[in-house]
Amino acid sequence: MADMEARVELSYLLDFYGPLLTAHRQELMRLYCDEDLSQQEIADQMDITRQGVFDAIAKSKRQLNDYENKLGLVARYRALSAAAERCVEALKRVHAGPEDRRALDEAIAALRQMIEK
Repeated sequence: MADMEARVELSYLLDFYGPLLTAHRQELMRLYCDEDLSQQEIADQMDITRQGVFDAIAKSKRQLNDYENKLGLVARYRALSAAAERCVEALKRVHAGPEDRRALDEAIAALRQMIEK
């Protein structure tokens, strides 16, 4: 289970900071995370050694974690998403009259849209 959580975390980091990697590392990490290729399959496809793939993945992970440690965008995104979700739940508990229902539904929809992006 820890491996799956690590993959999910890596995917978040790539979503936020992937463009800061070199084009070569972006492609390598895309194959590793999105395509779920083995290191040998990546090596064969990119015409590099398996050790080269291993080293590039390790360096990319370190680099992505360094960006997160300095910038904190993933943590901020998660905090904002959680706060928006709490707002949605609170708004669902409001018993609005017919004249206010539309505004309440619009607020919930706007928060949902914010969470999904």
